Amino acid sequence: MSENNLPTDSELKIDDLFKNIDELILKRNFDEAFNLVEENRAYITKFANVKQQLLLNKYHTKILFELTLMAYEVEKDADKFLSLFEKNRDFFEVHLDKPKYNRLLRYTSNIKKNRRKKKLNIIIPVAFFLVALLIYGVATMDILPKISFNEIYSSVAEKFKSDKPDDNLADTPLPNDDSSEDNLEPDSDGSSNEDEAISENNSSDGALGEDYLLPSSTKELTLDDITGMSAKDLRLAINEMYARHGYYFGPGANQRYFDEKPWYNPDMSIKSPNDIVENFTEIENKNLSFLATQERRLKNN
Repeated sequence: MSENNLPTDSELKIDDLFKNIDELILKRNFDEAFNLVEENRAYITKFANVKQQLLLNKYHTKILFELTLMAYEVEKDADKFLSLFEKNRDFFEVHLDKPKYNRLLRYTSNIKKNRRKKKLNIIIPVAFFLVALLIYGVATMDILPKISFNEIYSSVAEKFKSDKPDDNLADTPLPNDDSSEDNLEPDSDGSSNEDEAISENNSSDGALGEDYLLPSSTKELTLDDITGMSAKDLRLAINEMYARHGYYFGPGANQRYFDEKPWYNPDMSIKSPNDIVENFTEIENKNLSFLATQERRLKNN
């Protein structure tokens, strides 16, 4: 004030500013109060006395605290809250009382904790999916050898198309014919002709007493044993020799036929028909060669 104790114009102006700021705070219009403080901060800092400077800090602290609090409690805007808090953190730490400052710290901790939970809610299902996918991938490796059977049949079965005698006829089991072609893939669904051939042979199985088409594992076969049998019958008899040792034929009529036999016990560990041939007895090897030769003879007639 001047020497005659009258307030100066600047002091009067600052008093009016503080009254307006105070009214806005009472109305909880903190945005306008903040703007009013920022617009006149330089003027107040230049002309205000010590008491007014302290009052400015009080108003500034009150406004910033309420704006930050509203962002969390009213607006539910976590990003805005964190932005205001981090920007004014040092100011709050100096000018806010401890309970209010701890309140803001608690809200900050809650936001970060919730965000971690949201991330986990995304990461955990994805992790479970990847683990399940990995387990499925490992599990399916057990059935991969079945897939290679098609290639085995396609390559080895060519031996049975030749008119020349072949000493290696026991390399692979032969599926039943469904057409004029010599060989079909073992995973074929099978046509009505194949099913018919198998059905006809079902009626003669019982004659052997053990539900076998031919006693190919117990005696050396002769022409008398195969009298009346067709090329398809002989092909089925060859397949039967492999089935006795647990060979898996894949989806199709052959597999359905042997699945109905009480003696058939498929061994999924067998990776190749050659694994079975290695375990054939001398009689079985002779019978396999005999049946394959007679099958070709019937086809060529």
